[in-house]
Amino acid sequence: MIICSCSLSIKQDRSSGQQQRKHNKENQLNLLETLKHYFGYDSLRPGQKELMDGILQGKDVLGIMPTGAGKSLCYQVPALMLEGITLVISPLISLMSDQVKALNQAGVHAAYINSSLTENQIHAALAYAAQGKYKIIYVAPERLNTARFLDFACYADISMVTVDEAHCISQWGQDFRPSYLEIADFLAKLPDRPIVSAFTATATERVKQDIITSLHLQNPVTVVTGFDRPNLFFRVVNRKGGKETDNSILNYVKRHEDESGIIYCATKKNVDSVYALLQQYGIAAGHYHAGLSLEERKKNQDDFTYDRIRVMVATNAFGMGIDKSNVRYVLHYNMPQSLEYYYQEAGRAGRDGEEAECVLFFSKQDIMINKRLLQYKATSGQAAADDPRVRANEQRKLNEMIRYCETDQCLRQFILSYFGDNSPCICEKCSNCVVVEEDAEETYIQTGKAKKKALQLAGLTPEGQELFEQLRKCRTELAAEKGVPPYIICSDKTLKDMCAKCPVDSAAMEAVYGMGAQKIESYGARFTQVITAFLNEHGGETATAEAFSGMTVDTTTAVPARKKKLPFYIAPEKLDEVELTDTCMLSELTNRINALCGETDRKKLTASFINQLLVEKGYLEETVQGEEKIKRVTEKGRAVGIREEERQAKYGRNYYALIHTRESQQIILEELGKYLLQFTPAV
Repeated sequence: MIICSCSLSIKQDRSSGQQQRKHNKENQLNLLETLKHYFGYDSLRPGQKELMDGILQGKDVLGIMPTGAGKSLCYQVPALMLEGITLVISPLISLMSDQVKALNQAGVHAAYINSSLTENQIHAALAYAAQGKYKIIYVAPERLNTARFLDFACYADISMVTVDEAHCISQWGQDFRPSYLEIADFLAKLPDRPIVSAFTATATERVKQDIITSLHLQNPVTVVTGFDRPNLFFRVVNRKGGKETDNSILNYVKRHEDESGIIYCATKKNVDSVYALLQQYGIAAGHYHAGLSLEERKKNQDDFTYDRIRVMVATNAFGMGIDKSNVRYVLHYNMPQSLEYYYQEAGRAGRDGEEAECVLFFSKQDIMINKRLLQYKATSGQAAADDPRVRANEQRKLNEMIRYCETDQCLRQFILSYFGDNSPCICEKCSNCVVVEEDAEETYIQTGKAKKKALQLAGLTPEGQELFEQLRKCRTELAAEKGVPPYIICSDKTLKDMCAKCPVDSAAMEAVYGMGAQKIESYGARFTQVITAFLNEHGGETATAEAFSGMTVDTTTAVPARKKKLPFYIAPEKLDEVELTDTCMLSELTNRINALCGETDRKKLTASFINQLLVEKGYLEETVQGEEKIKRVTEKGRAVGIREEERQAKYGRNYYALIHTRESQQIILEELGKYLLQFTPAV
């Protein structure tokens, strides 16, 4: 083994450090005290305590928690309480940088080691770590088995190794990284095995088992908190694609012009065209995809992170590791390739816990685009893509994504079921469950409309919103002075809490959500100055925080609950008006039926419902082919004219298309009419 110049000092520092350090539970801050002191939080979220306790008891842990659920705290808080260093393996430079900046602002000494540093900077960072100056070190997986880092790791006192974005270790996950497979080898080379913790937001049961096996986790404390993000509203909007989708995107962004948002596109070409469209209409936007230079991507990401632009248009290259907390909407210009990709990208919204919206604009063109992308992957020489099992799995994922876009079921429940979360879901936050009032779209929209959305999200009176804007301006100034993104200073949720509590000194600031000791020391005085000046301006010098704070939060301005959608219904006699054709696909027939219904507050009739009805009546039967459930025509179905055609997709996969003749269309209308006679239309 090559010994670098810092080896001897590492060994000496470790030896002396071990002599000096004695675990004293009486003097050690307990878990909640540590949480409050460094991060300003008074309580833990579901699942966090179990994972933290597991780590502090010396056990391996696996945490599967949705984006924004506080995964980072699950290892950061124990890291501060353990005696040695915690290594955090992270796949992205930007993610490491953001995490380290946030920790340093909270008073935690942390560093990162990756390709963005020079060799001298890496040497210095490792030397400082050896001296005990860092509690948490972030490192790229490619760095682990280099001679210099191994030398450091073998002599350092490493108490825990944390694997962030752990789904990257599985070829069945959406972000498989071969370098993650080397983590187990790295752990095996350490003289003493540390605690191993792994965290991810999106993992099916198969990916979960891959993580446990590949990392050799030893009887891990496994916590799956559920995948639900209750603050997100999910919508699927059908468009024809092209100009129609462009117009809808433009209208949406114009209506939310004071908010941060991300627009995901399937291809670089679409990214560039949507970006150009927004620029044309005066919207401050950036773009991000692999076709841009590293410098361009970094500049655009920084502009978005530091609130210099409001909108980012990107491919899925701009996904994992984006930690901007105040993203109020995520739009999908195209359907993604899988629900894993979709949920991860949609999860960029509302990380601060405030209400946010995820809108997927779906067109039939999206299916062909994604099939072409899968075909390209299969022929591009990627090792994993050459595996027929991998190709079949990717096709299965695409099929599930298509089902999501076409389902009449609860969108939230569909997502949760896909990830194996079968907990009860009472959804009032998806477009299939509640009536969404569609805003009239214009081709040319006047700007300067009243910006009511931010006020509603903050739940503030006009005066409260005025204070919020002043505090936000103060935050921007502080961020510029420190050279960090505004959300690292504090979140919008923290600013809102300041508006509610109006703290005018450091003691009162301790009660504000997200304001730990270090942040109060660094920024508290600046924020209290703004609040004090505001109180004096609005109530005179005699105004008190207690007297004014009751006026700040306005509970009457909450967004009213959306009306739940009624089940599909059409008067049975109206079915006589449905036009029959010689042959058609089932979706074409349901479209003709829905056109006659015309009630926007009811769910639409779907092909999946009709197919299930045909199964119940014996015209179709459900069979399993591989991992997919498919529907085949029975003898009874063939007798009434349902035809079955075996077709071949571009990837060689065979599938069955059901063709309906005029006779079978009539049968469907009759069976649907009988079904509807059971119900009195709900009003």
